[in-house]
Amino acid sequence: MNQQQDNSNREEQEVDLVPVFVWIGNGIKNFFNAIGAFFKAIGHALILFFVFLQRNILLIGAFIVAGLALGFYLDSNTKSNYSAQLRVEPNFNSSSQLISNINYYDALTSEGDYTRLAKELGLTVDEAQQINGFSIEESYNDTELLEEYDRLARDADTMALDNFTFEGFKEAKREMDYQFYEIIAKANSRDVLEKAIPKIIEVKENSGIKAARLSYLENTEFNISSKQYQLTEIDSLLAAYQKMIATNQSSSGNTNLFVGDQRSSDNLATLFFQKQELLEDLQDLREDKYGSENTVNIVSEYVVRGSVKEEHTKLKLVILFFVLGILVAAIPAVWRFLKSYPNTSK
Repeated sequence: MNQQQDNSNREEQEVDLVPVFVWIGNGIKNFFNAIGAFFKAIGHALILFFVFLQRNILLIGAFIVAGLALGFYLDSNTKSNYSAQLRVEPNFNSSSQLISNINYYDALTSEGDYTRLAKELGLTVDEAQQINGFSIEESYNDTELLEEYDRLARDADTMALDNFTFEGFKEAKREMDYQFYEIIAKANSRDVLEKAIPKIIEVKENSGIKAARLSYLENTEFNISSKQYQLTEIDSLLAAYQKMIATNQSSSGNTNLFVGDQRSSDNLATLFFQKQELLEDLQDLREDKYGSENTVNIVSEYVVRGSVKEEHTKLKLVILFFVLGILVAAIPAVWRFLKSYPNTSK
């Protein structure tokens, strides 16, 4: 009796599960049918698009040829342009003033105020009219920034740098905080660019720049004088030690030098090392001194024919005119659809 009840219960459970499996199967079937319908719709749309292109091939082709011809024309004119690319190093916190100057010259060029631009750059008005524009942006690589971060880490408190990583250091830098900048000036004449370059990087000395320059030069001169005095003193000590060694060797026959406590001294070798360090410091100070004679130093400069950056003019114009051709060709079809739409919606 119990066995018959168990069999009947199992059959009822199997009967109850059949609709569930049917529902799952229908869901899977509908899902794949939807995917198939989606790709079928995409394929149908592509075929209709190609049919549209085929029917309007002459009109669209004419637009593409026009865009290509215009691209060749613009590129041929671009080849007569010249670009001066400068990498500069502003000194005495003058980077913000340099950036303002370059943006000002570019604004004058954009506005067509060639009279004022000629006055600012020491050019004639005709020469100023050949200038096409200016731009400036920071120029750096991670190695240069890492060296700058290392100098900051050596001068700062170690505890203060625990939460100030190198990535944070890069993100915290402002536009005027970089050591090097790249300036690009464009004109129709190489001679005009070469004549304007000295004026482009010229920064008028305001009170802040003057104070920073005088302070830096005075400190550098003081450090050079101090190092030279130390070097003279070390030379005197070296001469005295050498004389004592020579006297000691002639009287006793040995080359050992004892100072005060009768223990062999290594002061002579120490003095030689100190002298070498002083000579290296003097070399660095002189490089800093002569490298800071100008408010802005030109690190590299070259003038090239054509654009510095590839503009891809022909490709852009071909794509643009292709889209325009499609839009023009679609106007009649859209017009017919709009006229027939009121009748279809009834």
